[in-house]
Amino acid sequence: MVGVHLMFFFWPFRYRQVHPLLESIFESRVEVHEYHRTYFPHPGFVAEGVTFYRHGDMSIPPLATIDRMQAVGHWTTLLFHPHRLNEIVLEGLHVRIPPPGTKARGMDFDGGVISTSQSELRIETIAADGTTLDFLRHGQPPMRFLFSKLQIHDVEREKPLQFDLRVKIPGPPGTVVAQGRLGPFKTASYATTPMTGTYQLLEADLSRLAGVSGHATGMGRFSGTFARVDTQGKAAIPDFRAGSAHEVRFDAAYHLVVNGANGDVQIVSAEVKNGDSEIAASGSVAGKPKTVNLALATTNGDVNGLLRIVEEADPSVAGKISFQAAVQYRGGPGPFLKRVSLQGKVALDGLHFVTPQEKQKMDAFSERVSKDPPPDAKNSPPAVTAEAESDTRFDNGVAYFPNIRFEMPGARAHLHGTFNLLDAKVHLTGTAALQRSLPHAVTGWKAVLLKPLAPFFRHRRAGAVVPIAVTGTAEQPRIGADLLHDK
Repeated sequence: MVGVHLMFFFWPFRYRQVHPLLESIFESRVEVHEYHRTYFPHPGFVAEGVTFYRHGDMSIPPLATIDRMQAVGHWTTLLFHPHRLNEIVLEGLHVRIPPPGTKARGMDFDGGVISTSQSELRIETIAADGTTLDFLRHGQPPMRFLFSKLQIHDVEREKPLQFDLRVKIPGPPGTVVAQGRLGPFKTASYATTPMTGTYQLLEADLSRLAGVSGHATGMGRFSGTFARVDTQGKAAIPDFRAGSAHEVRFDAAYHLVVNGANGDVQIVSAEVKNGDSEIAASGSVAGKPKTVNLALATTNGDVNGLLRIVEEADPSVAGKISFQAAVQYRGGPGPFLKRVSLQGKVALDGLHFVTPQEKQKMDAFSERVSKDPPPDAKNSPPAVTAEAESDTRFDNGVAYFPNIRFEMPGARAHLHGTFNLLDAKVHLTGTAALQRSLPHAVTGWKAVLLKPLAPFFRHRRAGAVVPIAVTGTAEQPRIGADLLHDK
């Protein structure tokens, strides 16, 4: 009887010991609707309707609510290791983080929510499957993370814990599976808490991002602190689509640094592959609202494949492209292409039409204006390709080309103008230097009419220099002389 009396007197799961311990650890006022101890088959306790009020302030939403908390111990562990608890099961855990800029967020949560408890208690497992984590926002629904699986192991003061989770993320919607180690907690500043582990992005639906669609998957490793998570991995979007353009595939390998405190991302390096094109990228995703700033570069990429990313119709040209560009993508409403801006330099090589009609026109034109065409040109005209380069600027859906330099057999051109990616309309004007005189540029009665004008376009360094225009659409471009005006 004395032994039983002492056991109950020193019983570690009494309410008057558990309740102040919870209030001390979380620096909160803790209300418990119902509490009772358990003895068989396992010693422990059950608490229902548990509510945590941060610093006892009941004017703000509670830090957390728990429908049911059950502590499960073992008799042998209790007798020989009284400071060890086998398992805590949390059912219906709902955590709420106040909005940024509020007193509760700035003074309390941004500095950590767990105090430096002196308890020597070691918890082998905390199982909190079904947890809801809400980041509250002013005038908007909360940013919600739903944990179908959340298990934490080896919880002990001043030592790292292990975690295993599966969570649905809100934006873009998807599922993340992660395992790793976290801690020991730096309670004065949780942002410096170390972490390491692996993760998988099972699927993220990009259609929630205005102007694009597709499903992203990925996997990788991470390490560092909460405020600076260094992560390296691979990702794929097999069905990316910008607006109503073609569906294309992207594969990427990346090295990122993520600030878990504010969501900013530094892109240390990324290699993105689309078909035969490989694009190197670096930059950041930062600010409020988030703005994407990238430095992009590629060498000998596929022109046709890259145009498919932004064009609805099948591209009419093919060749190789090399470019360097600074890109900015702004968040907010509106089509994807209207929120992208770009400035850089582009060079095209081996450029040619893929549609037979336009290809035939280009080949025939080159043959007519070339001073020394191949001997068998009349029987089998050679395939004509062109080279071009220009500085470029893209803004509000329109690409601006101030100084296109274009060269093909028999002709050189200097053009400027625009290419509207929203409606695929082309408007380029400038001058072309032909190796032969102006009448050779056309056929039939047009050539006859132009013969009297040939002396006016003759140039001492070329057979003729004439104004030209490229109009129409990317699918059906029109290339011709622009004799009446030069815009």
